[in-house]
Amino acid sequence: MNSLSGYNSSFSSFDSLLPNLSSLLSSGLLLGSSSAASQSSASSSATDPIQIELSTLGQLMSILGTFQSSLQQIYAPSIQFGGGTASSSNPAVASVSTSTGAQNASYLLNVSQLAQAHSATTSFSLSDSGTTVVGSGSLTITTGSYAYTSSTSATSFTANDTPVTISISNGTLSSIASSINGANAGVVANVVQNSSGAYQLQISQASTGASNNFKISVSDNDGNNTDQSGLSRLAFDQTLAVGSGQNLTQTQAALNASYTVNGASGSNASNFGIQLGSGVSANLLATGSSNITVNVDFGQLNTNAQSLASAFNTAQGSINSLLGNQVLPSNDPIAAMLPRMLNQQVQNSYSNGSSLLTMLSQVGLSYQRPAQYGLGGTLSLNVNSLQAAYNSDSSGAANLLYTAAQSLNALANSYTSQGSGSLVNETRALQTQQRNRQLVIHTPQTPNTFPFNLQNLLSYPSGNSMLSAQQISGLAMYALVYSIGAPYTLNALLVGQGLGLSSSGFSATA
Repeated sequence: MNSLSGYNSSFSSFDSLLPNLSSLLSSGLLLGSSSAASQSSASSSATDPIQIELSTLGQLMSILGTFQSSLQQIYAPSIQFGGGTASSSNPAVASVSTSTGAQNASYLLNVSQLAQAHSATTSFSLSDSGTTVVGSGSLTITTGSYAYTSSTSATSFTANDTPVTISISNGTLSSIASSINGANAGVVANVVQNSSGAYQLQISQASTGASNNFKISVSDNDGNNTDQSGLSRLAFDQTLAVGSGQNLTQTQAALNASYTVNGASGSNASNFGIQLGSGVSANLLATGSSNITVNVDFGQLNTNAQSLASAFNTAQGSINSLLGNQVLPSNDPIAAMLPRMLNQQVQNSYSNGSSLLTMLSQVGLSYQRPAQYGLGGTLSLNVNSLQAAYNSDSSGAANLLYTAAQSLNALANSYTSQGSGSLVNETRALQTQQRNRQLVIHTPQTPNTFPFNLQNLLSYPSGNSMLSAQQISGLAMYALVYSIGAPYTLNALLVGQGLGLSSSGFSATA
């Protein structure tokens, strides 16, 4: 039975004070309007100033990227010093090359001794290299250095590397040489033919130098590891007696190269890469003397100067065109400062060692101011001035260009580097701002009114309207107050709006 305990008829006055629920549910007052969505769409179609600035910053970074690539070519070591000229008066004695740091200079090189590799040959010879068996067992080869008491006798041997053991089975001279060379033991084996036409095995250290020696220990299948029979004939240890463990015959001692450069003595384990001076090295080919002359090449210097001016002018022209049309100093001071910073950089004084050439204007690169303050200027090259600087201090002129290119690259990098570049950071901040604006524009607004009817509410969240907490609370309060004054009417309205309540299933009791 539908009943309301303690019902007071005076509450029926709510019928006259509150609007009819049915009329509200069926009116447009409780409908989530779609007008807000259409307004958001209209506003998003407007031109986005952030996107315009992002495009400008992207173009600026592209300009600077091209500028940096050109600068890096100017001071790359392969270009910076690759154009230098170096000559040897006696190329049979030494060849010469230049690298980073080369200066105009002359060197008198006198080679008294070339570096040599330790080498020894079998004391016996065979009529063939591939048929006659030398022996079987194993060879243990160790590289290191001897403490010599004479050219062929030593008190001790100090290993430099781990010994390598090689198994030999019925080895001939050729097969033994192949086994040694395949073991990467730090030595090289060759079968050589002597003056009588017989064959011998020669073993040499892979590296030259007085400290690069080797020894060979033998485990001979005939039971004697140091005699002059079988595989033990290949034993070579200069701490042992000749013929009893020192069975190979030393044919070349391990030696360092000995030489003088402008009278100063030098020694090296190798004949290659001998440093004569800053950025100048020689390969020793024979004993004797040679005059080495090094000059910076003017042609390369002129090319580098032209490249620096061209790269600067191209970058500044592109920046002027872009910033003059798109970004004003008032709304982007970071970008607007760029051309002025570049202008200042090419007018700076640079540290250049002991050279008196410290400014680009001294090597013929003159700066021209722009027609309007705040824009980028230009560089022009006077080749005659560059030639004069080269004639007085060619290495100083070259180094000034390299230093200026590196400094300009560092300045550009302060704008473009990931993580710390000012343009990169500005771009990220604008992208974040743009994303936040897009979230605001495209996030559906919560309607301030209720759905058309309760059936739409029941279909939530598949319905098209959303209810805020305030709306739900208001609807609940409306129903509560209305039920006190007119419970039976409310019951009928709810059933009529599709809540699934039967006409006998509702009871309100106070």
